[in-house]
Amino acid sequence: MTVKILLERKFKKEPSLEEIKTINELRIGAMQQKGYISGETLVDFNDHRRIVVISVWTNKSEWETWINSDERRKLDANLDKNLKQRPIIRSFMLGADYLGDVFEEVVHDSETKK
Repeated sequence: MTVKILLERKFKKEPSLEEIKTINELRIGAMQQKGYISGETLVDFNDHRRIVVISVWTNKSEWETWINSDERRKLDANLDKNLKQRPIIRSFMLGADYLGDVFEEVVHDSETKK
């Protein structure tokens, strides 16, 4: 099941050139991972300290492999000192996948009650 990951970082001050390079290295690293489909990096128009990365993966397991990798942890550690708070990470499934699963359950339940 395809998943979208939203990762939000809030920096204490605008990210430095080195921090921007690290974010880019994280993106390049993700692109090389099994299961990575696409991604984009967004900077809050009104607050440049807030950066959101949206990535799409073939499944949640592939994403979890990347987020727990040593390579990613090392790069992430370079950003920690200027973060106002820990990154907020949310994972989403496509609505069609969820609704399809729910629909199958409803149909199955109604057929077993006959």
